[in-house]
Amino acid sequence: MSGKWEVAGKSKKVPISKKAAKKQKKEQPPVATEEEMGESYAFSNPLKESKNIYNLMKDESSDQDQDRKQDNKENLITKPRVSGKLRPKKKGSPVAQVKKAEREVLLEQIEEVDVSDMKSLIGDVKKRFPNHPRVWLKDIQSYFHMKVTLRESDSGLMMYESTYPYNMVETELQDFMSGIFKEIPDNVMIGFYTELLDGLARDVRNGACAYHHRILLQCMSHSCPKTVHSKEVTDKLQHLITDSVSRTKECVALLWCLQMIPRNRLDTKLKVWFTWMLPILQTRKTERPVQDYILNCLNNVVSEIAESNEAIELGPSDFFGYFDLVFSPNSNLFPHVQVVLMEMLEIVKCFAFSSNPDKRLRSFFPSLLIRSQQCGAKQKTVVLKYLLECLQQDAQCWLLWQQMFGKHLNNSVTLLEHIHDNWNIVVKTVNRTAFKQTLNYLMVTLAPSTGKTKVKENQRRALELCSDMIHAIGSPLKGALKLALLVMIVVSAAYVLHDVKEFGSFQASRTGQIYSNFLQHETVVQVFGTAKVYGDTVHKYGMTHVPLLMEYFYTICNSVSSTLALFALFVQTNVNYLIENKEEIAQQMKAAAVDAGERSYSLIKSLTTPENIDWLETTVLQFMELCREYWTLASGHMLHAATVGANSAVALYGSAQEFVIVNFINEPVTLDRLKEWGLTLSTFLQETAIYYYNTVRNATLAN
Repeated sequence: MSGKWEVAGKSKKVPISKKAAKKQKKEQPPVATEEEMGESYAFSNPLKESKNIYNLMKDESSDQDQDRKQDNKENLITKPRVSGKLRPKKKGSPVAQVKKAEREVLLEQIEEVDVSDMKSLIGDVKKRFPNHPRVWLKDIQSYFHMKVTLRESDSGLMMYESTYPYNMVETELQDFMSGIFKEIPDNVMIGFYTELLDGLARDVRNGACAYHHRILLQCMSHSCPKTVHSKEVTDKLQHLITDSVSRTKECVALLWCLQMIPRNRLDTKLKVWFTWMLPILQTRKTERPVQDYILNCLNNVVSEIAESNEAIELGPSDFFGYFDLVFSPNSNLFPHVQVVLMEMLEIVKCFAFSSNPDKRLRSFFPSLLIRSQQCGAKQKTVVLKYLLECLQQDAQCWLLWQQMFGKHLNNSVTLLEHIHDNWNIVVKTVNRTAFKQTLNYLMVTLAPSTGKTKVKENQRRALELCSDMIHAIGSPLKGALKLALLVMIVVSAAYVLHDVKEFGSFQASRTGQIYSNFLQHETVVQVFGTAKVYGDTVHKYGMTHVPLLMEYFYTICNSVSSTLALFALFVQTNVNYLIENKEEIAQQMKAAAVDAGERSYSLIKSLTTPENIDWLETTVLQFMELCREYWTLASGHMLHAATVGANSAVALYGSAQEFVIVNFINEPVTLDRLKEWGLTLSTFLQETAIYYYNTVRNATLAN
């Protein structure tokens, strides 16, 4: 060999294995000697000679630049051998094969990191430089840099889980590094973290290995969250991302670092996306891989929120930044990215509107009203839909609309037209009192002043819409008057029936006397006489000029009156029959019930013979054996059946809930609806009573 370090794929030729290292540690001091480390001694041990670690790092970087071509050749030779060893028997997708091969190679290289060796090395450095923790960090960085040399194929690591590659490190090594990091002051850790970010960006830009940077960054995010959340780190990260927007791999790698800031808090993850990743989509330098990566990050966050059912609050600035980007005609988004963002708009809207809508929607209403005029047709439809939702759920939005009406007249006219066009739906869901107060306020505001003859077109249109809707919404007294009229009619009818029952007939009752006196009154007689004269005149005129129309009209009246007379006669006849033969009908019904009981007893007695009981026992035993066999066969499908049953129950519950909402909540229970329901019920009872009456009557006549 050329004297350089072997690639990780050639694991058989690694100079020092774990077993050999353990044997040497028993025989020799814990600090590695120059013979054991070979040429790497000068790189890994910063205490050699009088040079400090910064000069050693500088020398190593220059050596790395000189040997880069040779390292690339060795990697090209080594990678096919490694992938040949790890190639599965069954052919899978190329992405899966690359993922598995890269994971295996990285695992082999991380296994070469000896915890005991690192402890002895850092312990010796602590003794020599007890007050210089930056030297400890540099030694840890250089040790990982020497051991981990694999170049990642995906700078965003989207093929792997969120904890990769830190989850490949042994727990003992993780605890050791976390303990070291927690001992160091925050200002030193912040400086080291920013240096790691610079190193990650540089190595990804140059095509070098960056896994050692990622492992240390992830370890610091777990053990030192204050460092990651510090203003210096976030400002540095934002500066690096802004400068690397046009460099795809570098930008994606830095975006990967952004995802370590929130850790396991979903609301912070969403805030990080809207604060740092959304502005990158709004720039014109982003390439397609960067946009795809940002979109995948949003999908992951939304999926985690959906699985956790956690309530997330999204502010107006974040929501409208996303909203304007989706509908912007001059955005730099690729078509497929814009389509996906459009599909996810409802989910983002739920994050913004769902939490305390009766108090939070007032902060969204003004911005939505401003956007309702100068926008495309699709955006206008969405904006008007959201405006109606704000008015329905937050009563404060009506007052905001009144305050903004004068400065945003055209926008308000657009909203008024939308409400007018969807009147039947809107009037059932909004607060009628607040709606009518707003309309009255708008009418007063739009009313022209004295002496002013010219009115603008938009003002005239707004006046027409407001007056039309005020007339349509009506007075709240109408419902009360209808209810009072119904009560009065019911009370009057009850009084008349009681009066007739008390005196035996209508003519003898007080109501009949009042009616006869009313008909004999001079004014009534005169009115009836005048009406008869005019009726005869109309009849003669109609028969002379339009005889066919008059005959058709009389035919309809005669058919209706004859039908009503037949129905009254039928009711009277049957009622009289029931009254006259009530004792006979009762006896017949009693006899029929006794006969039915005797027949049922005879049937049961005939079925309970010893032969039938033996047959029933045999059949039940056979049925139980058959059920046992089928239970064994169908036990594997029980989970699916239970799932289907649960889904059906959920669907039935949703249908019932929707029925209740549609018929009892969205559409108020009015007097007309109660009358309709009562009429339907009475019709059903009447038809049922007639059917059973005919049945009993036929049975009586037959006997």
